[in-house]
Amino acid sequence: MSTSQLIALVLGVLAVSWAAPLIRLADAPAEVIATLRLVIAAPPVAIAMLAWRRHELATVRPRELALAAAAGTALACHFLAWVAAVQQTSVIASAVLVTTQPIVAGVVGWAVLREPLARSTVAGIGLAGAGAALLAGADAGDAASLRGDALALAGAILAATYFLIGRRLRQVWSNLTYVGVVYPMAALVLLAVAGARGTSLRGWTPEAYAYIVLLALVPQLIGHTSLNWALGSMTTVAVAIAVLGEPVGATLIAATLLREPPTLVQVVGGLAVLAGVVVGLARPAPPPRTRGIEEHA
Repeated sequence: MSTSQLIALVLGVLAVSWAAPLIRLADAPAEVIATLRLVIAAPPVAIAMLAWRRHELATVRPRELALAAAAGTALACHFLAWVAAVQQTSVIASAVLVTTQPIVAGVVGWAVLREPLARSTVAGIGLAGAGAALLAGADAGDAASLRGDALALAGAILAATYFLIGRRLRQVWSNLTYVGVVYPMAALVLLAVAGARGTSLRGWTPEAYAYIVLLALVPQLIGHTSLNWALGSMTTVAVAIAVLGEPVGATLIAATLLREPPTLVQVVGGLAVLAGVVVGLARPAPPPRTRGIEEHA
């Protein structure tokens, strides 16, 4: 691993670790936070895509555009679910449960795409499931926290859906084209949801807007951009395992900044979930072959 790769990974993990604490600090509804996060983050990537990858748009097929719309919808719903999860359950539970996305992706790929399910993935599912049960058990008797746990798992399923669709599109699109199209689509979906529910994006406190701007700039643009750049020269498994540092960082930040230290049961359950994800990633399915456009993170 080169120095630049290590810096990108560390920077990316540190940046995304601030997502849950910033969501908790932003005193606004989940729809407002999720919508403004993408409304702020989408224009920079769209402008960059038009500046450097505009020629790729001429080759986009209707079916690919439909897949991009589906990916944008899944991403929008993921953010809605996860932001609501962070607001209703503990930071450690929300951050850990949403990291089960690689295992969920393996299960969905097996059930929907008929991709083989490795034994290590099955073992990882069992271990992560046991850890998730411990986390849920720690929230027993608290209906709001249990709803938050369920929303975090829903966020993982939606993220896996986004990942699986994106994996198909990344066979023909560069990363910049992908996010430059999908982020704005996700922002439009969230704007439509907020409009349909009558949720105003105005009238919240200056502090709430400041935290939302930080959420868009630090975890979204800096964090995800750094991790996507690392994906251009590192294996998906290496980056996925590195990203498991996010719930660790988020928990430490929450313990110091939000005065929310985890309980022993939450720590044990969280470690079991993370261990399950690592085991599940031990023997991933071979990545799809690209055709025509090389990968640019």
